[in-house]
Amino acid sequence: MKTRRFSTRLIAVALMVLIPATASWATTRDEAEAAIAEAKELREKAVAAGVEDSLASDMIEQAESLLPSRQYTRAQQYAYWAMRQDEFAMQLASGEVQVEDDKAAAAESMIAAAEAAREKADAVGGEWRDVADMIKSAKTFLGAGEFDQAIQAASAAKFQAERGYEQAMGEKDADMPIYMREAAN
Repeated sequence: MKTRRFSTRLIAVALMVLIPATASWATTRDEAEAAIAEAKELREKAVAAGVEDSLASDMIEQAESLLPSRQYTRAQQYAYWAMRQDEFAMQLASGEVQVEDDKAAAAESMIAAAEAAREKADAVGGEWRDVADMIKSAKTFLGAGEFDQAIQAASAAKFQAERGYEQAMGEKDADMPIYMREAAN
């Protein structure tokens, strides 16, 4: 009986400690709104410095659109991405950072190739679900000056788009098995 009471108390103490700890991991609405406000402030500074980067504005809008659906962590992530975009653009404009032309060109080329592969797959009904989001991520990395990540994301998008095209072409002449046709009728 003593052992049971001890184990029950131990479980109760563990739950009291763990439950509040898990709440601290999640992003709150206030944290997301603060990140969005900070991104907007940085966006205003970037515009004042002559930096026009519509991708950062789009990310801020995306972050704001996530608030009603309570996706606070994701909203905060978009706000941080917008800030990274603006920070890099301002550093580039001021001359603090020099772009490696080879990597930037390689990233742009890979993104263009991924987009072309996505369009080819879409033309035959074979575009996979995440390809467009992967290309968007690659563009985000490119805008933030993270060329290696941009190349990696665009390469993965291109690979999936090519597989989607191959899958659609492989299935274009596929027919429904007889037992499925009979069940449908």
